[in-house]
Amino acid sequence: MATVEQTMMKVQRLLTGPMGLRVELQGDAIIVRFAEVSTQVRFVVREFGTDQQGEPLTVVGISAAILFEVTPTPELYEWVGREGGNFYFGHVTVWDDPDGGGKVMLIMTHSLLGDYLDEEELRAAMWGVLTIADRLDDQLQPRFGGKRLADL
Repeated sequence: MATVEQTMMKVQRLLTGPMGLRVELQGDAIIVRFAEVSTQVRFVVREFGTDQQGEPLTVVGISAAILFEVTPTPELYEWVGREGGNFYFGHVTVWDDPDGGGKVMLIMTHSLLGDYLDEEELRAAMWGVLTIADRLDDQLQPRFGGKRLADL
């Protein structure tokens, strides 16, 4: 099993090596941007307890922003509750917008076990999350308002 630091290095190695992507480190996150989409993908590794031998376990969180500065409404929460989890990779979550003002953000999130992670799994999950978030920001903005990452 691996520590958070070891798994983070593994994720970075997979992204920059076999996948050939350019990454940016922001605090405890790895960010990957693509010119042709309106969002970006973010990887964060967290502890996930220990195995039966007491070795550390990790989980890799993959996320992509959908919309920022969205006014929370019953219709928004109904959409998230009914439709936000109907994807092969990830589900839509609602977070308080850090800029305050009572607004929220919509984020596509997915988790993978870090200790068994391989390139194909990471690649598929990354593209799944990124593709869905890029599509949803265009579909949901006219309905619920807010701003895409590309609009900020």
